[in-house]
Amino acid sequence: MKWYIVSLFSLWTLTAGAQTDQAAVKNSLDLQYSTTSVSSQPTEVTMKDSMADKEVVADSLITDASTAYERHTHKYKNFWYKLVPNQFTTQYAGSIGVVSFGAGWHYGKHKNWETDLLLGFVPKYHSEETKVTFTVKERYVPWHLNTGRHWMVEPLTTGLFFSSIFGEDFWNNEPSRYPDRYYGFSTRVRANIFLGQRLTYRIPSKKRHFFRSISAYYELSTCDMYIISAIPNKNVRLSDILSLAAGIRLNVF
Repeated sequence: MKWYIVSLFSLWTLTAGAQTDQAAVKNSLDLQYSTTSVSSQPTEVTMKDSMADKEVVADSLITDASTAYERHTHKYKNFWYKLVPNQFTTQYAGSIGVVSFGAGWHYGKHKNWETDLLLGFVPKYHSEETKVTFTVKERYVPWHLNTGRHWMVEPLTTGLFFSSIFGEDFWNNEPSRYPDRYYGFSTRVRANIFLGQRLTYRIPSKKRHFFRSISAYYELSTCDMYIISAIPNKNVRLSDILSLAAGIRLNVF
């Protein structure tokens, strides 16, 4: 009888333990399934990032099979993207003011062409007020020579620029107080040509914050009026008609 009671107690203990183990396994599986389900559901931020990535990829995969809307919007975005300046310049002297600032673009298959728009300032000195100049400069850079991991030399930069000075004392056409064709040229707008050189330091990618590289340059220039005056006058030296400029250029991308 005692043996029978002990056997029933042992069987009951094993059955209860098995049920407890099954419940623990079930709870563990439920918890694992719940965790997996939550983690597998994309958050709002993840969904937005994914949608943005898809839009970027979609913009970069415009083909002939794309809709007219996709082609038009792609061209529209590219047009405005190209108008964003990718370089900024600060220049000292150079016949466009004591100091000038501006933005510009480098472009072309090998980035050989550059266009700058510069705003310059001329202190009043002995005049009544400070003067402002505006310059459009076009530059051609035929060679980019790498001299190290982060350094590049451009042994020749050349081009032309047109500068204009604002003020009542300067004019495009001769005032009536002068005889006809007395001067023969405008005192407000000057056409210039220049030659120069440039040294560029490419900032390591881990240290870049706003700019990709920084360049230092110098240029020698002369204007149309100086050339016309020097041709018939043998007493005019080359140094009399040349202007030296030095500047810093910051490349964004």
